[in-house]
Parts: sequence; structure tokens; C-alpha cells
Amino acid sequence: MGVIKTLGLFIYRSTMQTKTVTHTLFTSPWRYHNNILTGCSTHSRDSLFRGFSSWQGLLECERKHWQKLSGKYRPLSAALKKQLNIMHEKYPNRSERDVIRHGDHVYFEDDGCICRLHVVTGEESLEVLLGPDDFGLPYYQIQQIRISPNHNFLAVKFKCTDGEESTCIILKLGTLPQVTHCLQNVRSFEWVTDNILFHTRQENLRCHHVYLTDFTNTCATKLVYAEQDSRFFVDIYMTRDKRFLTINSNSKSTSEVWLVDCNHLLETPVLVQQRIPGMIYHIEHKDGFLYILTTRGESSEYKLMKAPVSGHIDDWRLVYETKPEVKLVDMELLKDHCIMFLKCKNRLYFEVISLSTDRVIQSIKLPAWACAFESHHCPEYRTSNFRFYLESPIQEPVLFDYSMLENRLLVDDTYKSTDQVYRTERLQAESKDGNLVPITLFYKSSNEEFRHKPLLIHVYGAYGMDLNMSFKAEKRMLVEDGWLLAYCHVRGGGELGRSWHKEGILDKKQNGLEDLRACITRLHEGGFSQSRYTAIEASSGGGALAGALYNSNPELFNAMVLEAPFLDILNTMMNTSLPLTIEEQEEWGDPVSDHKYREYIRTYCPYQNIKPQNYPSVLITAYENDLRVPLLGLIRYTKKLREAVDSYCNYTNDPVNKRPTILLDVQPGGSHCDSLSWDESLQKVAVHLAFLYKELKIDDRKFLKRKF
Repeated sequence: MGVIKTLGLFIYRSTMQTKTVTHTLFTSPWRYHNNILTGCSTHSRDSLFRGFSSWQGLLECERKHWQKLSGKYRPLSAALKKQLNIMHEKYPNRSERDVIRHGDHVYFEDDGCICRLHVVTGEESLEVLLGPDDFGLPYYQIQQIRISPNHNFLAVKFKCTDGEESTCIILKLGTLPQVTHCLQNVRSFEWVTDNILFHTRQENLRCHHVYLTDFTNTCATKLVYAEQDSRFFVDIYMTRDKRFLTINSNSKSTSEVWLVDCNHLLETPVLVQQRIPGMIYHIEHKDGFLYILTTRGESSEYKLMKAPVSGHIDDWRLVYETKPEVKLVDMELLKDHCIMFLKCKNRLYFEVISLSTDRVIQSIKLPAWACAFESHHCPEYRTSNFRFYLESPIQEPVLFDYSMLENRLLVDDTYKSTDQVYRTERLQAESKDGNLVPITLFYKSSNEEFRHKPLLIHVYGAYGMDLNMSFKAEKRMLVEDGWLLAYCHVRGGGELGRSWHKEGILDKKQNGLEDLRACITRLHEGGFSQSRYTAIEASSGGGALAGALYNSNPELFNAMVLEAPFLDILNTMMNTSLPLTIEEQEEWGDPVSDHKYREYIRTYCPYQNIKPQNYPSVLITAYENDLRVPLLGLIRYTKKLREAVDSYCNYTNDPVNKRPTILLDVQPGGSHCDSLSWDESLQKVAVHLAFLYKELKIDDRKFLKRKF
């Protein structure tokens, strides 16, 4: 995986992970709920809790409401869950993407176990190094594996699926592998020598410290780096040639990198370049030179620059610059080449740079259906071949192999094109200010008109992140059943580069809303479905735009499914005691100290703009242990929305059966957009689909009658 994806440099509400220094593995979720309640105004607390003696009572009432009203979806969701199981058996996850080649051994995960085998003897040398019984961590998933240089130690990070906590287990390898240490709440970690591990820790969704632990007889831990600015998030990364460990301190718009020389660990980390507001940079190293991926310069897009290790910023020399409206997806630095994965007009391609001449030597187009890229685990540094996967929401991952010596792109022999069956169409919608907004549309080839087909809109538009376009079995199932899937790449996201993100943040957030409105209108006017058959799906930060459209243009669609959505923006950003508020001011603004942002957020905030009107039905999935999107805000939102719906229906005398369904499903386990188990995750998706089928009145008899 390349520099950008490995570092995980952006701090955002949807997936930010950070540091905690505690002596316990699990922390009570009520502690966090109580902290959140403390930040609420007395008026809002009294209003919300009226009739309830405690927070638990309020939550229990909401769960009873869900159990009562969700009954009509259960037969269909049970049938859909069985169909989803069949789809996942047909399109299993590619476990080889979790394989790590280290020297003469291959390490991989198999059914919750960490295994190892020798590349020459193969399965004859298979060893189970670590199994579930060895660490006793229920409801955990393996997130990261690191092997020390001479195979003395193995470090494995386990993420709690019931919260944000994580544990790094240190296993001493040998004839009889043995667990020797457990490090609590580790965020990122790298072996620098066979006994020394650098690692960061999390605390309340923040990561500000880097530590060094020496696993010799003393097993001493010392602080290496401490970040003082609460807006910044610290991560570590090992350069591909293993010469330097980089300490990366990043906000959403600014970064700073310190180098730890792996050959001289006793020396103090060296600062590459002091942080300059608005400038981001990341570091790789080769043959005494730093390769610097940076936004420095007039254009805010990424450039690749080169400088001596001890050079000044004035010594940074331009090697490569991305073109306007081109998104840099990822970068892989190999021994002789650098590969830039790019996206232009939402189409993927890559360019190969020769590191001997610092010039682009090849530009390779990729299949039109490709929407997402992932490298084939960690490519060998000295290789002349580069393997990667391409996929789309309806196309399972396909393995490609590019030979830099032969300039030849090969595809896995098992790949069979489905272009004649499933179509990928790229459209554009003209927004209110004239900007053209990309839309990616998926559907099954058919002679039937699309006007009466169900349409599912996907939107995110925040933090400079692209919409998730990776393969999902449920998306393939929907398309097979005749659905249209539209992905709206609105401003605030990153599909057209960093400038696209900047045009949808702070006092330009309304641009994303206008873009979403234009996309749906363009689809309907183009004959792709109509309002009564249209639904919206969004999660986390994407809920802000979906929720805003829900208030401003409810006539454009008929149902909405939201997962852990950010709907109570103003109240959340006004509460600086919450863990993400300070970091996220660069995205949403600071309504506490700046009246301009307070009033601007009020204009689009989903919670603030609820009013009596004819709303579409909505299903909101929340997580009891979610620290990124406070559960209290979602309960407050749901309560206010139901009151507005009741007020409107009472005024218009609408019968009960014509009222929209307003549902809040609070998952008892899991954290932010992360269910406790695979079965619960499958059940959640099945309920979402059942809700959409029922609310859009789509024929579901084929699922109910099917014998599994």
C-alpha cells in the first residue's frame, strides 16, 4: 500500500483513530454518554429527558419503538439476509490481500489466527503462531501485522469491534512462539530493529505521542515525540527502503515530518520542514534523497519533489506535478520507479516515473469500469512488476500485473468481462453556479425503460474523501434485481483533487448541497427513475448533505437510509469538550468564536432546519458506543423530526397510513459504522434493503418465495 493510504493522514469524523493511555481494555460507554450530556444546554437536556428518569430509560424507550415498528420488515430482511449470504459465498473476500511477505516467510490471517509458512516448502511448513485462545480478546478484529527484521518478534494489532479500543500483542517467535507483552490502545507501530518498536497511542480519539519500547531484558519504554497542538494527529511510517522512520504530525490542511535514522536510534529526530499553514507534505527516501509528496506551490494539488536529506525547503526540486482537476489516489515508490495512481474526470489511470531520470516514461489507461484501486498487499521494493486490484461497487476485485520492463499490463486469467451485462456510465450535472458535478451510474443492460426502476443515490462530500467505490455484494445484488445505483461526486469530496474539497468546506458547504440537488435532478430529467422510486444512502459525514437535502427538497426522493450520520452539526461543533470538535473546525468552521460560521452552519444543519412538511421515510442506524457521532444528537434529531411530522400531518389531516416512517435503530454493540460481528453486519444490511424495498413499494415477492 502506498504512502497516502498507509499514513492515513486525514482526521475526520468517519474513520479517525487516535490515542488512549489507560490500564483497562474496555471503557464503559456510559462514561462517554455522560460526558456528552454534560456538554448539552440545560434546556435541551430537560426537553429531551422529559418523562424519563435516566439516559438508559430514554434509550430503552427508543429500542422498544424500533421493535414495534420494524416488525413489518422482518420477513423480507430474513429472506434478504439469506440471499446476501449466497452472494458473499459467490464473491468471497480476497484473503490474499492480507498476506505479508517478509524474507523467506509469508504471514497471513486465517479464521482469526496468525499463520506463517516458508515460501519454498509451502504448506509443509505451515505454523499457527497466534490463535484466539492465546490472547482472550472477544469481539476483536486483526488490523495490522508487523514482523521485526530478523523474525524475532511479531506485533499484531487487534481492534475492538465494540468500541475504539485496540491492543497490540507482542509475540516472541522461535521454536515455541510465546506472547510476551500487550500494549494498550496502540494506533500505529513499526519495528526499527529486531528488539525496538516505535508506536503511537490513542486517547479519547486523539493521537499526540510517539513512544519507543525496547523488548530486551529491560523492556523499557520512553517518550520520543509529543505534539502540543490539539488540531494535529500523529502517525508513524517506515520508508520503503527501511532507512528512516517518519513521525508525521498532520491537521487537515498542514503537516510536519520528523525523521528517525534507523541506523542511529540514539540521535534526536530531525525536522524535515517546520509546518507552514496550508502546506501538506509526506516523505519517502531513496539513495540519500528525500522524495517529498507535497502541496507546496501555487496549485493546491500534489507534486512530487526531491531534495538531499539535509536539504532546505529551497532545495526541493520538482519531479512531477498533477494536472488541474486530476486526483492523486496513491503513490508507490519502488527501487527504480515511482508509480502514481491518478483519477481524471473520475477515470483511473497510472503513470510510471523513472527514478534514474525523474521523468514520466509511461502513462497507462485502465478499464472504464474500474472505480477503485488497491495494491496487492505490500509490493517488493526491488521488483520490476507491480500487482494491484481494480474493482467497482458491482465488479468484484480483479488482479492486474504491470511489468515495468516490458510495459505490459496483464489481467488475471479468471477475469471474465461483464460489460455486456452491467453498464457503468459517467454523467455530469450542472450545479447552480455552473460547475459540472460527476456522477457514476451502474445498471443492468435492459431494453426496458428506466423511468420506473428504483434508484439509489450515494453521497458523501466531506473531508476531501472520495465516495467508497469498492465492491459490495449487496450492490451487485441490487443491480441484478434491476436497481440503478448513482454515486454523486459532489464538492467537499476529493474526486477532482484538493481544490474540489476546498470548494465544499467552511462557508462553501452549501455547494455540496447544490451539487447533490443538481445530480438527482439530472438523473430524473435524463429518464433515470423518478422521485417516487428514488432513495438516498449516506453515512457519517455524508449524512450532513443528505440530511440537508431532506429538509430543503424532500420532493426529490421517497426514502433515506443513514448510518451513524452527522446531523446535529451546530450543537456538536459548539461543544469543544467533544474529542473531534477542535480538529474539525478546518472542515466545518468555528461557530464558538466566529458568529459568521455559527449563522452559516445554521442555514444547512439538518437538525436546525427540521420543519413541519411532507418528509420521506427515513431509517437511521446508530451505534451505542459511537464516539465520533454522539448518539444523543441522533436521538434529539429523531424526536424533533417526529414532532414536525406529527404537526404537519395533524394540520393536513393526513391518515396515519400516509405518514412517513421515522425509525432509529440503535445497535447495542459496535462502534462508528462498525458492527460487532459479521452476522450483525449482514443483518444490518438486510434491514436497510428491506426498508428500501418496502418504502419504495418495490416488488419483493421473488425474495419471499425463494427457497434457500
